[in-house]
Amino acid sequence: MLRTALLTALFLPVALIPARAADPSPQGAMALEAQLRSWMQGMAGPGMPVPARPVQVLADGDHYVFTVPVGVAKAPAPAPVIQGTAKAIDGGRWSFEGPYLPSPFTFVLDMPVPPKEGQKNSPVTVPVTYTVTGSGSSQGVFDPSLATASNLTTNSRTLKIVAKSALIDQQTDMARSDNSSTLRPAGAGRVDFVSDGTIEGYTLRSKSSDLPATDLKIERARIAGSLLSVSRERAAQMIPALVGLTAGAMAGAPKAGSKIPPGTPSVDPQLIRALVQSLQDFASEFTIDETLDGVSMAFGGSGGSASQVRIGLGAKSDGKLMAAHMDFGLDGLALPDLGLGAMAGLLPHKVAMRPSVTGVPIDELMKLLSDTSMNSAGPPPEFMAMLGRGTLGAGLDSFSFDTGGATFAGSGRVTMPTPDTIDGKAQITATNFDALSQKLASIPDLASVMPVVFTVKGMAKTVENRLVWDITYSGSSLMVNGNDVSAMMGGSK
Repeated sequence: MLRTALLTALFLPVALIPARAADPSPQGAMALEAQLRSWMQGMAGPGMPVPARPVQVLADGDHYVFTVPVGVAKAPAPAPVIQGTAKAIDGGRWSFEGPYLPSPFTFVLDMPVPPKEGQKNSPVTVPVTYTVTGSGSSQGVFDPSLATASNLTTNSRTLKIVAKSALIDQQTDMARSDNSSTLRPAGAGRVDFVSDGTIEGYTLRSKSSDLPATDLKIERARIAGSLLSVSRERAAQMIPALVGLTAGAMAGAPKAGSKIPPGTPSVDPQLIRALVQSLQDFASEFTIDETLDGVSMAFGGSGGSASQVRIGLGAKSDGKLMAAHMDFGLDGLALPDLGLGAMAGLLPHKVAMRPSVTGVPIDELMKLLSDTSMNSAGPPPEFMAMLGRGTLGAGLDSFSFDTGGATFAGSGRVTMPTPDTIDGKAQITATNFDALSQKLASIPDLASVMPVVFTVKGMAKTVENRLVWDITYSGSSLMVNGNDVSAMMGGSK
């Protein structure tokens, strides 16, 4: 939540905060309030009501104090607020601290309840009471002109968040969290956003009315991300569309227990089209990488753990073609409650893979996403045009895993030279393959797979101490180490 203050700069008009601020005064505070409300109304759109004073500003000596109401007060407590300060400094920049949360901090939010399977009506909402305790701080510098870098650092200690409602009882604890974010100029109308943070001692305990209790623990987490060359114009177009879609989806949602039937969600196709169009040329590159150490989870009567989990996402565009990838890694996996018996020896303890797609034509993709004919039978012309470019490729840039004492690794990729043609190449290597064979042979329930194991080994070639399978596919021909195995697979594509 604290990083939102810096992200908001993506959407702020430069004129919102004066480059050269006069000494704080009541008149200046009122002017800032009016500008902030006008901006928020513009972001929300004409159909969404905005409170008369969504942000309250007061002049206090050499700085301004910003107060923001949050949720609904739990009677008889006063309305909950978060508070921060801002002070004009050299170069037309602003130094700010906060927002700060009082401890304890209690408020109520009406949260939507997702519809059950097969239910077409819009979801109902239930009041959820949140209680937040702990300490934290945040500070940073913001340049409204975006001519220099803006930054924000935040931290919290012994943070506890308790959420209670008729449907859920949940508690989240964090012993420590630290984050730093930077917003830097990246050319006319564009900015880069870079963030790096750590969390230590994270626990989540949750019990809902229709699911078993869930317990999640993470000893340490690091999250790093970047969003490069972001178009502020496109970002400003995106927010009203997202707000409008959310409001339409929640239209007519009654309170839990209400006898008033839910209304039908209203989703404006024009808002969907506006959202898709705002994504085009929104940014040139996106990355996020998460590393979780000491992970354990229990759900109902079973659970598991891993010494480390790694997840990453990334996408990059040169303006015409887009490439994207995902990274996944898992070390030290243990699932003692599954009752696998002898099969437990086949459970991978270490997995790493990087699937990717390349050569996605952005223009055709945008047309495909915004075209209403997507709902018609058969592939739309935009989809065939995208395939017709002949640039699409997908595969695994790399993968590795261990099982039964053997380790497999390799890479592979398929391409589409034409809409109805697929070509592919891959290489797979294995070490200690005999150890896996012996393990499989020792499990009576797997006796039927042994002929397949022997056949696969027979196709391999030996390079030093490894088995290697070089695989190619073109047209309807599948080759493994130069041997045509298409006939073994029935000759079908």
